[in-house]
Amino acid sequence: MQATETGLLRAARALDRVAIVSGHLVAWMIVPLVLALSYEVVARYWFNAPTQWAYDMTFMLYGSFFMLGAAYTLQRKGHVRTDSFYANWPPRRQAAVDLAGYLLMFFPFVGVLLFVGWGYFWKAFVTHETFVSSSWQPITWPFKLALPVAGALLALQGISECLKCLHTLRSGAWPGQDAPPEIAV
Repeated sequence: MQATETGLLRAARALDRVAIVSGHLVAWMIVPLVLALSYEVVARYWFNAPTQWAYDMTFMLYGSFFMLGAAYTLQRKGHVRTDSFYANWPPRRQAAVDLAGYLLMFFPFVGVLLFVGWGYFWKAFVTHETFVSSSWQPITWPFKLALPVAGALLALQGISECLKCLHTLRSGAWPGQDAPPEIAV
């Protein structure tokens, strides 16, 4: 392996660690989500005393959980992929198609997510915005902060994936294997 390839893979592994650590931290959001939802079900159906906060809490937690887990899912190759032709291509062609996809579609989307998400978060933060449709009326900025943070995490993982593509274009093989992992769809 050449020094530049080693550097590419070292950088990709460092960026992968960010996605893995953030994914493991975000996974813990499922605990308060399940507890709030369970509390609501018990309060509503056993005691006929629905809460004012449980729906909003689970809505915000699930949305954040979904958005913040996207980079981890990308790192683990868990996003939906249609690979009717792709699976039979040599690694260099796969890497070229992946790299083009990241540069032409993924990064523009992530840029919009970062830009628009930051705007939504900042407006909510400075105006102390609340959910007006709820009688509980929780503040929205922590929930809206998930948008730009998810965008930043996705951008970092996208860079890692591009580095892996560059390595494959140079070496002819995906890092650590002869072919990319198969995705069951």
